[in-house]
Amino acid sequence: MRKLWLLPCLNPEGFVLNTRENAGGVDLNRDYRQPKAAESAAHIAWLERQPKFDLYLCLHEDWESYGFYLYEQNPDNQPSFADKMIAAAKNVCPIDLSENIEGRPAESGIIRPLINPLDRPDWPEALYLISHKSRQGYTLEAPSDFPLPARVNALAVAVQAALATPI
Repeated sequence: MRKLWLLPCLNPEGFVLNTRENAGGVDLNRDYRQPKAAESAAHIAWLERQPKFDLYLCLHEDWESYGFYLYEQNPDNQPSFADKMIAAAKNVCPIDLSENIEGRPAESGIIRPLINPLDRPDWPEALYLISHKSRQGYTLEAPSDFPLPARVNALAVAVQAALATPI
């Protein structure tokens, strides 16, 4: 039986202000290597008390995106969930088919960065998770400028596709 843990919005102040920064101006999604913000430190402390995960899914939005896309972290080359999540999302939201997204090569809405976390001074949540909690994970990015129902549906069907895939 799978255990599923859902965490609320980790940056409610930034969500209201449409920014990754908290009220103190700290970019919380670059604060996971050496946290400065109380929100990041509290999240890391909670994560440290949890067992390792088979899979993590981080649900995000990107205000610059032309459609839904995702990052895949899969350093052990386990069977990928990426294509199934993209296929599900494209039924409810366009996919960003750009060859480069966020300055990284992308193919069919999937970014598979080859990142050594130790080479990055500022970590997003995903680098903390892949370094400490799981060997496979995805950051799902819905396009912020699209209608809310399309964004929510794209994230929801992508998550459902991942959860329906055997590990």
